[in-house]
Amino acid sequence: MSKNRKIKILFLDILTGDEKVRKEMNRKVYRNGTYPESMRKALGLRKSEFVSVDACRGKFPEDLMRFRGIVIGGSLEDPLKGTEKPWVKKTYAVIRKAIRNHIPILGICGGLQFTVRALGGDVILNPKGKEFGSIEVKLTNQGIRDPLFKGLGGKITVASSHKCMAKNLKSSWKLLAFSGLCRVQALAIGNRIRLLQFHPEMKANSLLGLAHMRGLKGNTDLIKTTGKDGKKILRNFLDYFVLPRVIIK
Repeated sequence: MSKNRKIKILFLDILTGDEKVRKEMNRKVYRNGTYPESMRKALGLRKSEFVSVDACRGKFPEDLMRFRGIVIGGSLEDPLKGTEKPWVKKTYAVIRKAIRNHIPILGICGGLQFTVRALGGDVILNPKGKEFGSIEVKLTNQGIRDPLFKGLGGKITVASSHKCMAKNLKSSWKLLAFSGLCRVQALAIGNRIRLLQFHPEMKANSLLGLAHMRGLKGNTDLIKTTGKDGKKILRNFLDYFVLPRVIIK
């Protein structure tokens, strides 16, 4: 990130409130690292440009306006209506507050689902089953034109791991991408909110670690390098949604 720009990104870590599972993921998926640190590196941000909060603890920054953008990560918590835990509902409230304050948001996997629910949309179990591995995602005409996918053409290969999906999109929401197993792979809500069902930040080795952790060894042949397209998407979010709001000193 250029030194002449002031930038601070808030990462809402909604991964899991189960510390035993989190430690196992840190060891097996993030190679003794952490999910927030993996996300920071994928975004190409310095430590001074990135603040992570564990949303599962229900404590959030009071002053959201000091952040130029918010990234909401994946989650093991399925936000199905009527099942949401208190911390999940608190996270919805933070998302709505950020939207009211016109802060750009990138929701990833669970981040898409939490944002859809925060805005009154529906999230259901995918009737086609779980989508896992390196998948091909096709962009709609609107997706091809959207700045988030600038320079990527009509198809991308990305990492995926989810069993829920958004349903019954509101009329003002724009579908940007889809796959064979999941109709809603990317959404645009207004000019500042972009939501992805897949994981642009996840590399093949992390996906392999997740497969082994979950006993999905038979799925490892579906995993291949997917970092190039994902890295471009994350870069585009910063370049076209976050940086235009940053004051150059």
